[in-house]
Amino acid sequence: MLHALVLVLAALAQDPSVVTPPIPDALATYMPKAERHASDHYLVVSDAPPSAIANTLNALERTRASLLADLARRGLPATDPGMRHLAILFSDEGAFRRFAREVDGQALANTLGYYQPSSRRLQLFDPESTDAVREADATIAKNEAAIKARQDAVNRMRASRLSRQEAAVAQREVDQARAKLASQRAQREAAVDDNLKVVVVHEATHQLLFECGVQSPTGLNPLWLAEGLAVAYETKDVRRPGGPESMRDEPFGTFRKALLSNGLMPVRLLVTTGVLPSGGGTQTALQAQEDFYAQSCMLVRWCMLERPSEFKALLTACRDAKPGQTPETIFESCFGSIDSVQRSYVLWLREQIPGSERTVLFKDVERWTTDGRAVPPPPGTSSNPEQEKTAPSEKSAPPGAAPAVAPHPATLPQHSPAP
Repeated sequence: MLHALVLVLAALAQDPSVVTPPIPDALATYMPKAERHASDHYLVVSDAPPSAIANTLNALERTRASLLADLARRGLPATDPGMRHLAILFSDEGAFRRFAREVDGQALANTLGYYQPSSRRLQLFDPESTDAVREADATIAKNEAAIKARQDAVNRMRASRLSRQEAAVAQREVDQARAKLASQRAQREAAVDDNLKVVVVHEATHQLLFECGVQSPTGLNPLWLAEGLAVAYETKDVRRPGGPESMRDEPFGTFRKALLSNGLMPVRLLVTTGVLPSGGGTQTALQAQEDFYAQSCMLVRWCMLERPSEFKALLTACRDAKPGQTPETIFESCFGSIDSVQRSYVLWLREQIPGSERTVLFKDVERWTTDGRAVPPPPGTSSNPEQEKTAPSEKSAPPGAAPAVAPHPATLPQHSPAP
């Protein structure tokens, strides 16, 4: 069925009426066996297996339908660009990374995909080609060989009729190993499927927001806003749309973990951060970026659910930004003083965290000021002074502002294939 579907899609792609952004000529160097596969609203150029292409097109179409429906329901501006959206799906991770580095000038060592607003195309690769999946496959193959060898030994024991009891015990061990192997295979398949869907939805959301006019490559695109929106609409089940109401377990879980261990990133720092954090101390770069994504997602959710009119104004102001305007000034022009936003945001966050998780650290958030420093509690009020931490200062924010046309990478999801 998948092969037939892809053949039909490939035929559609030859239709001269299919209008898409230009496919880079350099792609032939990195994907010499590329073919075109079209659906109603997308053109995928790929050398990946038919199943990966069909799954990607399905996830793209479902993401488009659910996102545009949600934007319309909220009265947010989104228009049909009048052409198919372009996606490039590599079958090989190495080719994807060389293309990103040599053609787009992006060194994306820890990503599964990115969207390039200036060229109106998104780039992905089949997670089947990752080192983690190859290692999982090698482990599974090794286990299969060991089980086969053990089963052969059991069969010889039975044939000799010298130790039927020992053969029965050995057979139970083989059956248990087979059950464990089946679980490993299932985890491996689920991890690949989750990785593909989460990344496709995240990057497709970036693409749609830019190409349907919600954001603009020539406007101001604060990092927290771009990434927070993409994470807010992520979903593993493309049949069930994401969005700010969904409170998807993983981002919210990541946010709670970050909040309770590292503290809340103050609104002013979050709004003005221009590049993804690189980690430090006990945090790796990937952990720091996951923290930033989760906190950006929660601020976007607050904006969309608690201040929808101001959020709509923010999108318009960013899209139409004039030279010299900054993310901070635009944010305050729409929402008012960041001081007041900080207080309202913290009070809303308190309602999202179960009472059992409101530790001393979380309660201290209420006293944070907008410059990111915690106000010390009165003497003698802390039950455990060692738990009192200071929120990160603005000085710890990476220098520089976000470029207007930066690619939007997706961090590696936390779904590794079973070893």
